[in-house]
Amino acid sequence: MFLTAVTLAGCSQVAALAPVSGDALTTVRAASIDVLLAADVPVSVVPVCATSSGMHECTGETTDGAAIRVSAPTQKPLTMVVVVGDRQVYDGPVQDVLDKVARGESAIESGSGS
Repeated sequence: MFLTAVTLAGCSQVAALAPVSGDALTTVRAASIDVLLAADVPVSVVPVCATSSGMHECTGETTDGAAIRVSAPTQKPLTMVVVVGDRQVYDGPVQDVLDKVARGESAIESGSGS
């Protein structure tokens, strides 16, 4: 019984770390998904990301066809802007989003839009 509890605790810790591991582009993508979830955005196409000309850019789509756009300069500390349609839902540090989600908090302030 004790070994099972320890094993399960270890799995949940590893699972919590997986979304934030990797390069900066992967980190921006994970944080953008956290923001979309916190903003209750109905996602049809999860953001796909690429890096070009000093920017990480991600694009996706909502279930009603609105564009999801994420922009993050490549310099550190990473910051990003998440826009859904014509509404900005987040503008700030990527690490703040990841830290909040790791603590079990909402990735964005409720009702603030950023």
